[in-house]
Amino acid sequence: MMFAKVVRTAARWQDPDYPPRVRAAIRTMQEGNRFTEEALAFAINHEMRQITERSLAHWVAGRVVEEPRTVGVLNAGNIPLVGLQDFLGVLLSGNHYRGACSSRSPYLLPAFMRDLKDELPALPAEFTEVDSLFASCNAIIASGSETTMEWVRKQSSAAGIANTQLLLRGHGFAVAVVDGNESQEELEGLSEDILLHEGMGCRNVALLWAPQALSPDSMLESMAAVRAVFPAHKRTPRALSTQQALLRGLNIPHTDGEGLGFLLSKGEPEPQGPGHVRWTAYETMQDVRDYLIHQEKYIELVIASPRLSGIPNAALAGSAQRPSLGWQAGTIDFLSSR
Repeated sequence: MMFAKVVRTAARWQDPDYPPRVRAAIRTMQEGNRFTEEALAFAINHEMRQITERSLAHWVAGRVVEEPRTVGVLNAGNIPLVGLQDFLGVLLSGNHYRGACSSRSPYLLPAFMRDLKDELPALPAEFTEVDSLFASCNAIIASGSETTMEWVRKQSSAAGIANTQLLLRGHGFAVAVVDGNESQEELEGLSEDILLHEGMGCRNVALLWAPQALSPDSMLESMAAVRAVFPAHKRTPRALSTQQALLRGLNIPHTDGEGLGFLLSKGEPEPQGPGHVRWTAYETMQDVRDYLIHQEKYIELVIASPRLSGIPNAALAGSAQRPSLGWQAGTIDFLSSR
């Protein structure tokens, strides 16, 4: 029955004129994030359209606990509705949800929860301030930098929450690999993977491997085309100008989009700031494979065409910001275990 109620709520949220969605979106755009109207609408639409009874059942796969825990979730604010999967996972696995929202996005997920509670008044879910979260929970889910993760460990320990009851996700990024034979559709999909949400997500492509002799011109044209659909946030050029100045000072080859809507630099395989993709040349595919193995724990996903051999578990261009409900491997396993 819960599945049907969740699906019904998500169906209402697919309507761009649905009042709770409109109100939450307007308030969200007034906060200190780097969301744009276009990217915000994209994120909400994607999340809601993938919520079907079939997808929920496949994701949870009957793993419902007999003795619920109260799971505290520290929600990030880098991407709109980034905490929705954890919210649904906690509840659909039979646990109780207590969430704390980032100050950058404090309205969307609570608004969805309130709407769902209209369908399920006894839903064991609430939002609270982060300071009171740990003392009232049996388990914690959090994402962020190593500094944030260390803080979460200390807070959890002080509250008597064992390490086995922590699901912590460190900082990550996505990598793309091209061979120069990409179609226009693939290039535009890859450009979306780089630029959507201003490059703020752990699934955004931050590093692009390309053949030694390949020019980035086609990539740059596609990035410009995507920026016409998803314009840069007004704070993005200012943020990229600082990175651009550093590149100039270090004499690192680079180019930028109109109005500094994006930045591409050539050099060693080192991820840069959001909205800035590093173009790294390879001589052989073994160079790429060696890097992927060495950086495996930081890489969320790899984007590459199926024709490129030796790139295991590669995703298609344009899929980075369209993840499935279960893309966070191990979440339901954690929630259904003791």
